[in-house]
Parts: sequence; structure tokens; C-alpha cells
Amino acid sequence: MDDAPQSRQSLSEDQRTLLLRLVKKMLGMGKYPSEIKQAVSQKFHLSRRSVERYMKRARREMVENLNIPVKEHRAEALYFYRSVVSDPNSSQRERLRARERIDKLLGLDIPAKIQVEDEEFDLTPAQIQALSDEELEIIYKKSMKPR
Repeated sequence: MDDAPQSRQSLSEDQRTLLLRLVKKMLGMGKYPSEIKQAVSQKFHLSRRSVERYMKRARREMVENLNIPVKEHRAEALYFYRSVVSDPNSSQRERLRARERIDKLLGLDIPAKIQVEDEEFDLTPAQIQALSDEELEIIYKKSMKPR
């Protein structure tokens, strides 16, 4: 495998338009940013950082095309995610993902301090996600015990 640095990739206007449409479609489908970066960087031979710039532009254009204020769009998103959480036909994964999105919309995805008995757990959302089911269950049970 050649370790030489890649030359800068220049896309035609048609390719950029196609790339933006692809990114918008993937965002609309609820794909994770990492999935979008991987797929687009492979298809168009771009760095993941370049794809991030296209994702930012695509999001900005999507909001501009809504013709509604960002505040109103945020409220609609919140109600949509709440409907997913309350829908008995939603899978557990869909409900969890909707909860995560609600937390992010409300700014609740900041580091959390969890007090369990005499132990204090100062965990970030990423650390909480990295916990195994068993570890999470232990912390949950400890936190539910009456004090």
C-alpha cells in the first residue's frame, strides 16, 4: 500500500450537487454522521474532514429550504421524537435513539453526576454509553435503593 499523501480531490459542479443530494438524503434517513462520512468518502474519494464540510453545508441548506424558523423546526422535531418514544410499535432501539435526540435538542447531553450510596459517578454521555449492560444495571439498581 502506498503511503504517499493523496493529492487534493477536485469535484465538478455536478459531482458536488450529487454529493450534497446524497448527504441530505442520508441525513433525512437518520444515518449516523460516521456512516455518512464513510460512505461518501469512499464513493467520492474525499477525506472525512471534507465530508464534514459538505454535511454542514447540507444541513444549512436543508434548514434554509424549510422556510420555517429554526425554533419552530426544533419544536416539531421534539414532538416527532416524543411520538416515537410513546408509540407502542416503536422498537426499543428506536425509542432509545429518539430519547437521545430529545436530550440533545434540550441540551441535556452534558456530563452527568450520578450519586449512588456513598459513591459518586461522574460520567459523560460517552462513558455511560460505553458501560456494559451489567455495569449499567448495577448502577441503576444501586441508585434505586432507598437511602
